[in-house]
Amino acid sequence: MPTTLPEPIADQIIADKIKEWEQKKQELKVGKGIKEIKPHPFLTIARDFGCREEEIIPGLEKSLGWKVYGRNMLDHLARREQLSRSFIETLDEHRQNLIENWINFLIHSGSIMQHDYVVKISRLIKVIVAQENAIFLGRGINYILEDKKEGLRVRLTAPLTQRIKNISRLRNISEKEAEDLIIKTDQERRDFIKQNFKRDFDSCEGYDLVFNTTNFSNEIIFKTIALFF
Repeated sequence: MPTTLPEPIADQIIADKIKEWEQKKQELKVGKGIKEIKPHPFLTIARDFGCREEEIIPGLEKSLGWKVYGRNMLDHLARREQLSRSFIETLDEHRQNLIENWINFLIHSGSIMQHDYVVKISRLIKVIVAQENAIFLGRGINYILEDKKEGLRVRLTAPLTQRIKNISRLRNISEKEAEDLIIKTDQERRDFIKQNFKRDFDSCEGYDLVFNTTNFSNEIIFKTIALFF
């Protein structure tokens, strides 16, 4: 899977979504009496680096028929103020206020830290689940959405030895280089969760379902996850 998403492509994907959701807003008349936004079904995926995510995530996207929102897309959207604003404004003013109430709740409950990046990402995630079914990769989104019962929070893992072999083969590098890269990437992900959510990435409380990808085929993973939706 590519590590970066070219800006023109990211901009086009976001623009298409804004257009799609604006059209839906025009078609729907939302009553002002609504007290909360009911999320669409969603899937969050946290993963240890090298556990066949380059196969599993596209397969889930195809089998569920849902769009994948990964780090590159979310980071790009969070950095682009005008795009981010337009993205949020696909919801009417009343629902935007409900999102702000939800963000304040997350902060005061300690679910998220009051860091600018995390608050921006949380707001964008809420907009997405208010509009469509989606798959979210990493970035602690399982914690952002932990109080929502409409979704499934999954973790993919595998023994380090197997992950080393996977990355060595995938990137055509030595096993020592693969091991160094895995250890570095895993630590960065754990540090991000600790810094922004004060949680332990390895704690089972963050997940509804954990797959050891060495023991389960892609097909079994796809079918098992589909059972929940």
